[in-house]
Amino acid sequence: MLKRPKKVIARTEKRLRRRKQMLKRLPILATLLAFFVSAGHGYAQLDTQYLTARAVASAEKVPAGSTFKLAVIADIAPGFHINSDAPLDPNLIPTRVTFEPIDGISFGKVYYPDAEVKKFDFAEEPLAVYEGSVKFFTEVTVKRNFPPGKVTLRGKLSYQACNDHNCFLPQEVTFEVPVEIVPAGEPMVAANQDIFAGFDSQVRAEEPAPESKQAVTFTREEQRAKEIIDRGFIYALVAFFIFGLALNLTPCVYPVIPITVSYFGAQSSEGRGAAFAKASVYVLGIAIVFSLLGLISGLAGKQWGFLFQNPWFVVAVTVIILAMAASMFGAFEITVPAGIMNKFGRAREGIVGSFIMGLTVGVVIAPCAAGIIIGLVGLVAKLGIVVKGTILFFVMGLGLGLPYLLLATFSNLLSRLPQSGMWMVWIKKFFGILLVGVALYFFLPQASHIHDQLGFYMGVLAIFGGLLLGFLDHAPGYTPGFKRFRAVFGLLVILFGIFLTNRAIHSKPSAIAWEHYEGQSVEQLATGDRPVFMDFYADWCAPCKEMDHKTFKDPQVVELSKRFRMIKVDCTAPDEATRALMQRFGVTGMPTLVFLAPDGTELKALREIGYMGPEEFAARMRQALAAAQK
Repeated sequence: MLKRPKKVIARTEKRLRRRKQMLKRLPILATLLAFFVSAGHGYAQLDTQYLTARAVASAEKVPAGSTFKLAVIADIAPGFHINSDAPLDPNLIPTRVTFEPIDGISFGKVYYPDAEVKKFDFAEEPLAVYEGSVKFFTEVTVKRNFPPGKVTLRGKLSYQACNDHNCFLPQEVTFEVPVEIVPAGEPMVAANQDIFAGFDSQVRAEEPAPESKQAVTFTREEQRAKEIIDRGFIYALVAFFIFGLALNLTPCVYPVIPITVSYFGAQSSEGRGAAFAKASVYVLGIAIVFSLLGLISGLAGKQWGFLFQNPWFVVAVTVIILAMAASMFGAFEITVPAGIMNKFGRAREGIVGSFIMGLTVGVVIAPCAAGIIIGLVGLVAKLGIVVKGTILFFVMGLGLGLPYLLLATFSNLLSRLPQSGMWMVWIKKFFGILLVGVALYFFLPQASHIHDQLGFYMGVLAIFGGLLLGFLDHAPGYTPGFKRFRAVFGLLVILFGIFLTNRAIHSKPSAIAWEHYEGQSVEQLATGDRPVFMDFYADWCAPCKEMDHKTFKDPQVVELSKRFRMIKVDCTAPDEATRALMQRFGVTGMPTLVFLAPDGTELKALREIGYMGPEEFAARMRQALAAAQK
């Protein structure tokens, strides 16, 4: 047998040792490979990275016809948190617990725990989150005729996990719990009582309503009105009565003055007692309409505030108030319809006629008054004081009707009313200027959130102009043909205004020439002459919005972006092409920032998941440019 040289033997032993080390590493490599493969196919394994969920019942045996409790326990991994059921940032995904329906078994309301409010690097404002171990409770009712036997209750916990720097894709984790149903009348066998010890306190904490967890904010006018109400109910009644009385000095009452004066003037020959009775029910009709305004405001609750966050609602209010202002400047006259004038302008005998007359006047005045006393309307809505709000606005209606009560009772006062003249024209123009100010009060805060403000202004102007030119001007002298022409013209201008407004509302900053991903391959995205940057983002991603607001608006970033092909990849609800792209680049969190060389090769050293400030991002862009030149 030939002897091997010592050097050959040494090299052979070294190879054997390397093979043994590689064999030891194979399980680790296999685990990592399985993780990334599963991540690319729906991220099935990602939920265990963030939390585990299990469900337990308050009883092992439940008699048919009874109710028991169910708890879903989520154990969140250290270093992570999930959004609460009511995130303070509306762009974040709330945590939800849902159950699979079963015939004969009903699931009650899910009670979520109080959230922790904490500040994180990726958000400007504090966020409401859950950390550690949290419990979600509900009550389950079994119908009396449910057949005995074992049943498995199933559900899922939907959540979005984040760490201190960024948030990840929304996930779902399923859970199930077996329960044995026994015949009605048999005793319930309790279980897991230690887990359900906090059930009653969690239910009581949530009873006021989820909205009460968020602080209610008030405008300056609403805060002043709140101070009045806080002084006591009697004080508020007096104040609202005075507010109603003051409404007689506004342009809201102008359209009804002629009809009211003619109505009471025609009955001046009646006795004072009869006139007082008719005037009382007249004022009652006005007060009832105003009480409905208070009732609607109270029932609307905090949704009133949400309405003013809708740009289209603000546009509608602004156009209505501008139309009222145009009337004050003489563009057209706000008048009661001729049919109503013919019916009620002449004397209408009886208590019922006076009551209908009061309702008519209230309906004409109330919409206008709501725009002027918006602080009171908004306060009643935000406080949700249904009964008190109804009473307060009823008293306001009484204050508004008091002058008419005096005029009707003491009919000789009608002859002492000041005659119309230039002073009345001046007063109307004064109130017109005030109404323009009210319109700006509603309009400007909403416009400040619109990127294309010029388009927004022009759109609202077109809507108002089309309404005024096409439909509001009823001056005599127009031929039937011209009336039809102006109506068509006004409608076209309104439609054009709606188009401009809608485009402005949905406009986005364009300092960077973004391209939106539309299913292209990486080879198609690579230009061959400049590097590519891809921003994988989602609408629910707070760090993504922070980068849009700060990083992508930075002047140096904007300037450097001209040397890149800038691609936005929307992962909010990804289609197949977007999912394939996410899978290719292993996207597991938002935002994922990816740089590609001109040939489409990823510059992996420059990849980042999470928020990146302007300075750091600009430095990465320069590195990508340097790499592209090699």
